[in-house]
Amino acid sequence: MRIALFSGASNAHSDASAYVSILKKSLSRAGHTVLLVTCDPEADDCYTQDDTIFCPAKVSSNYYGYSVKSSMLSPVYDIMEAFRPNIIHAVTADDMGLSALHVAEINQLPFVLTLLNLYDTTEDAGVNRVYDSLLKMKARSTLRKLCTAADTICVPSGKTKDILRKLDIHCKMHRSPFCVDLETFSPIHGIDLEMREQLQIQADETAFVFAGRLMGDCGVNELLQYWNSSVSVQDRLRLIIAGSGPDSAILTERAKMLGISSKVTFAGDLSKDDLNRCFSCCRAFVSASKSAAIKASPLEAMAAGLPVLLEQSSANAELVREGVNGFLFEHASQLGDKLRMLSELDLEGEGLLRKLVRRSTAGLTCEALAAIMVQDYRNAMEHPRSVEKANSGSMHIHHASKKSQHNH
Repeated sequence: MRIALFSGASNAHSDASAYVSILKKSLSRAGHTVLLVTCDPEADDCYTQDDTIFCPAKVSSNYYGYSVKSSMLSPVYDIMEAFRPNIIHAVTADDMGLSALHVAEINQLPFVLTLLNLYDTTEDAGVNRVYDSLLKMKARSTLRKLCTAADTICVPSGKTKDILRKLDIHCKMHRSPFCVDLETFSPIHGIDLEMREQLQIQADETAFVFAGRLMGDCGVNELLQYWNSSVSVQDRLRLIIAGSGPDSAILTERAKMLGISSKVTFAGDLSKDDLNRCFSCCRAFVSASKSAAIKASPLEAMAAGLPVLLEQSSANAELVREGVNGFLFEHASQLGDKLRMLSELDLEGEGLLRKLVRRSTAGLTCEALAAIMVQDYRNAMEHPRSVEKANSGSMHIHHASKKSQHNH
C-alpha cells in the first residue's frame, strides 16, 4: 500500500511528531511505502529528504507555533501525482489537514483523519479576546470540514468524542493506539553518574521527571505549585523538567518566585537517547496536566520502566493501572504522599515495579499500530463515506473511482 501522511508538526519534541514518526516506521516495517508531508519553518520552498516533503511554514498563534504556507504547495501536488498513493492520511486538523483533504479530493482517494490534539478549538491563544475568538472560529470550521469529509476518523484519546460533541460536531470515530518506540525507550540497568550530574541530582536525592513541550496544556505551572506546597527540603526530592517551549522562561521564573529553584532542574530539550537515560535516573514520571490529548512522554517513560504519577482527569490517566504502572492524584497532598511513598522504595521494590511498568507497554508496538492502521485504511477504501453522501443527496466525492489505477 502507498500511503501519504500529512502532519502539521515537524517539531522533534511534540506529541504529534512522535506519533507520526512511530506510525511511519510501523507502516514501513510492515512493507508499505510511506511519504510524509510536514512543515519546515525555515524553508523558503518545498524540498524532499528521506521520504519526507518539507513545506514552508509561517509563524502562527496556533498550538505548534506555525502553520503551512498553503499558497506554496503546488510542488506537493506534483509529487503526489508521481507517488500515486492509495490513501491520504492527515494527522492534523489545521491548514495542513485541509491540504491533505485537497489532495484526496483532486485525486479521488480515501481520506483518513487522526485527531490528536484539539487545543486550538477550545483554548485561547492569549493574544487578545477578539483575535482569540477568530482563531477558535477558524480552528473549529477547519475541524468540522475535515470531520465531515473523512472516510475514517481515528482518535487515541477517549476524551475527543466529548469535545466534538460540545462543538456540535457529530461523526463516527474509533479508538486507535498511541504507540511509542519500545526500542529507544527501554529500561537501563545500573547508575548513570554522568546523567545524574548533568541533571544536578545529588547523591542523597530521589528525582522525579516531567518531559514535554512547555506550553498551554503541559500543566507544569500547576506542578510547580503542587511541588511547592507538598514537598519540603527535608524530603530530598528533585523535580526534573525536560523540554522547551513558549512558556520555558515563564516557568523558570515561576520556580524562582515560589522559592523552589534549588529543588527543580530545567534540563531543556533532550535527545531521545538522553531522555531515556534521564528516565533511568528518576523514580517516576510526574505530570499535573489535565489535557484531553494523549501525551507521548508518559508512555515513553513507562516503556523505560518508569511508573507515572498523573492528574486523574488527564487523557493519559485511562492508561494507568493503579499500583501496576502508576498512580493517579487529584490534589497536591495526594501527590506529595505518592512522591514520598515511591521515594521510600528499596532497590528490590523499585526493580519489581519497573518490570511491571515495562510489561504494561507490551502492546504498544510498531506491529500493533501498523495492523490497526492498515485495517482502517482498507475500511476507508472499501466503505467510503462518499456512498453515504450520495445516498443523502449531499456533495459526492468519488473516493473509490481511481482505486483500480493504484497498486494495493
